[in-house]
Amino acid sequence: MNFRFGLSALLVASAALPAFGLAGEPSQTSARHVLNFDDVELSSLIADVSIVTGYTFIVHPDVRGKRVTVTSSSPLTTDGVFDVFLSTLRVHGFTAVPAGKGTYRIIPEQSAVSEAGTRSSGANSFVTEIIHLNNFNALEAAQMVKPLVDAQGQVIANPRSNTLVIVDYGSNIPRIRQLVAGIDEDKTRTETVSLRNIPSSEMESILMALQGRGSDDSYASNFQAIASQTGNSIVIRGDDLMVERAMKVVQQLDSTDRVEDTLRVISLKNADAADIVPILEKVAGAMAFRRGEAGGEITPSTIAFHAPTNSLVINAPGETLLTLERVIQDLDKRRAQVLVEAIIVEMSDDTARELGLQFLLSGTGNSSVPFVTTNYSRSAPNLLALAGALSGDTPFNSGDSNPFASAAVTSLLGLSGISAGVGGQDGDTLFGAILTAVENDTNSRVLSKPFNMTLDNGTSSLLVGQEVPIITGTVLGADNTNPYQTVDRKEIGVRLDVTPRISSDDAVRLEINQEVSSIAGAISTATSDLVFNKRQITTDVLADSGEIVVVGGLIQQSDTIANEKVPILGDVPIAGRLFRSEGKATKRTNLMVFIRPTVIRDRQSARDATSRSYRFVRAEELWNDKGSNVNSLDAFVSEVLGAPPPQ
Repeated sequence: MNFRFGLSALLVASAALPAFGLAGEPSQTSARHVLNFDDVELSSLIADVSIVTGYTFIVHPDVRGKRVTVTSSSPLTTDGVFDVFLSTLRVHGFTAVPAGKGTYRIIPEQSAVSEAGTRSSGANSFVTEIIHLNNFNALEAAQMVKPLVDAQGQVIANPRSNTLVIVDYGSNIPRIRQLVAGIDEDKTRTETVSLRNIPSSEMESILMALQGRGSDDSYASNFQAIASQTGNSIVIRGDDLMVERAMKVVQQLDSTDRVEDTLRVISLKNADAADIVPILEKVAGAMAFRRGEAGGEITPSTIAFHAPTNSLVINAPGETLLTLERVIQDLDKRRAQVLVEAIIVEMSDDTARELGLQFLLSGTGNSSVPFVTTNYSRSAPNLLALAGALSGDTPFNSGDSNPFASAAVTSLLGLSGISAGVGGQDGDTLFGAILTAVENDTNSRVLSKPFNMTLDNGTSSLLVGQEVPIITGTVLGADNTNPYQTVDRKEIGVRLDVTPRISSDDAVRLEINQEVSSIAGAISTATSDLVFNKRQITTDVLADSGEIVVVGGLIQQSDTIANEKVPILGDVPIAGRLFRSEGKATKRTNLMVFIRPTVIRDRQSARDATSRSYRFVRAEELWNDKGSNVNSLDAFVSEVLGAPPPQ
């Protein structure tokens, strides 16, 4: 019979075996099952095991969202399936507690006294592997395998089914599977040797090189040497004679404590040697302190770096040297990069309305006609300037100076909207009136997209703008001799400073300083001091890779109402409009800043990001140069860089 389960999980039943049973629990049909659960919900695994075993499980809410991967290389009995199930629960922080006939409660292990102290891996990157042993004892095999398992992994032996449940990174599972297969063979011996002076990886290379010689006096026979990834030890497997010979070589090589073995020159691939030296000095100092407390000899360590080659030069005792090498190996990893793209959107809407009436009545010469006029500061053209220019003795087109003419021209140049008026001169009486009406509506949108790429935990800064000189002081000597000014320069434009930090699930924490600045103009005509517009955001945000998040923004609206009028007369109903000028202005501004981080972990991702930006620029060039068949950007890259353009 076959059972097909949720997602990609598959449980296949085959030949019969005795049933598994506990007191008061249902008996199982004799069968063998192969487990192949690839990244499935833990709840799906529980449901499938319930079908196979016949047990009822009451599931805790915390089980939701947990995912597991469980595979077996050989068929398991129903009893074995249940044992593997219990081990899987334990690894992922849960346990099964009996709750009646054929019933179990699945609860977090911290809630069960019997499972106290067990730590869950809690990561989908771990793989659970079940290995059935035919000849070797599972408990003894677990002790041999433990040195090869990552510090975060687990090895659990099930004596009843003689199986090993191994939880480790998927990349390390083949090495462990190979070792267990060798252990389970007949007439083999396995030994684990701890090393003090020689790194385990180096010892593995030496032994395997000796094996490959192929002569009668060498290790061309059947043995394996596997270096531990978590500790400085090596596992040796083979027949008794070969294991004895290999262990003799290991012991003799590792007992050698020559002066030259305490000196290492290590070239770094990714990390900066100057940054690692302080860390290594602290580690070496702590180890020397512990040796001194234990009554041992305190041997000082010397750690230096060579900047031109980015190398470390270390002279330290053997044990300290091995520890420092492991620290360097962990720190000298390829760092991920983050492409940070910012989108700044600024939209504004300015509206203004103005309506006003100006009139003038004046006499000329010795006329007894009184002078009466209305004039408002925002009105253009200016009625007084026009009247003065028209009534003056100097005509507009003459070469003589006419101050009223200059004022009138300036007033006419400031005209906007529509103006209508009448005027004239009757004898010694001068009269005129101008009606002005204007409505203004201005919409604008400013878009900018600064972006930069930086290393994980690195800080990058991007500025697109100008440096504006600012006078900060003036010094005059006696009698105003030897004057000079001190000038500072202020950066104006779009600035993006960002420090990204990548978490294990590709979420990115961003420390952002985003600034957009510009020159508003001088404070007044009497001074050269400038006024600057500045919009700045300084914040920390958390975003997933490739996700667009809003960093900040400002929505602002300002309403301005300005009325100018003649006192008393301007308040008269209906007729009062002849004696006032009304204006209303509304300004709406919407400023938003968006950020999108993209994690770049490998060369291909970096190439894809580069190609995407390059294609955008090239497409714009082709669009704006429709009549040309020459792609100048591609030609420039090929000629200057001597490399093909990104594709």
